[in-house]
Amino acid sequence: MSNSYSAIVDQAIELLEDISASAYQKKLPPHFPSSIGAHIRHVIDHFSALINGCTNAHIDYNIRQRYADIEQLPDLALSRLSDIKRWLENIPAGDLAKPLAVTSEIDVSCEHSTTCKSTLERELVFVSSHAIHHYALIKIMCAMQNKSIPEYFGYAPATITHIKSA
Repeated sequence: MSNSYSAIVDQAIELLEDISASAYQKKLPPHFPSSIGAHIRHVIDHFSALINGCTNAHIDYNIRQRYADIEQLPDLALSRLSDIKRWLENIPAGDLAKPLAVTSEIDVSCEHSTTCKSTLERELVFVSSHAIHHYALIKIMCAMQNKSIPEYFGYAPATITHIKSA
């Protein structure tokens, strides 16, 4: 299997290997009421939901660990990201077409979830794209703290391809 998905996790690992706990925990209101740690935890929650859901072929993205210690402790996030990377690197190629049911809340005005059919690969695309979206926000938060970031952090793969070909 391609290492594309683990490379996206590597971006977060590289960022967290060079971040202080205070920068990781800092909230930057009014534009960023959540910390970098909260965004990383959110990314980890989605990957974790995928991993946990693969055991019974049902992913529930509504089950998350909001406000967990992982938001405060970059070393804990690093450990969890390393676990996710190992899982990604060990997915047999034949499992990518594995059918899955996916549940997610879809209504902004009331509690309402839907369940639909998907595959492991489609959900890998989703959680990876979702991570990149949060990385883009983290990139801005790092800039506001004068923190350097890895090259291409927060860019979609197609954007990176376009930049490199220009």
